[in-house]
Amino acid sequence: MKNKTLSDRYPKGQLVRSRQGRDQNKLYIVTASDDQFLYVANGIKWTVSNPKRKNPVHTQKINIRMDAEITDSDIVKAIQTFENRKENQEDK
Repeated sequence: MKNKTLSDRYPKGQLVRSRQGRDQNKLYIVTASDDQFLYVANGIKWTVSNPKRKNPVHTQKINIRMDAEITDSDIVKAIQTFENRKENQEDK
């Protein structure tokens, strides 16, 4: 059986949460990947044109994925929507 590549496990548009580092618990969208690292953006500090390099071991995959062309404003909206949905579920 073939090992999945990093881009197969974390496709472009995948929502992830940082588990390690000073950005712990922050949400990001995967914009690209190479053999060792994910490149993630939050649309504010880390943009599509200047993504953060993140070790995939230090991330948690969330079962939400953006399928459209990824822009910084779309990333901000997707992260805010996920956070609002999570807060609403905690209130119940």
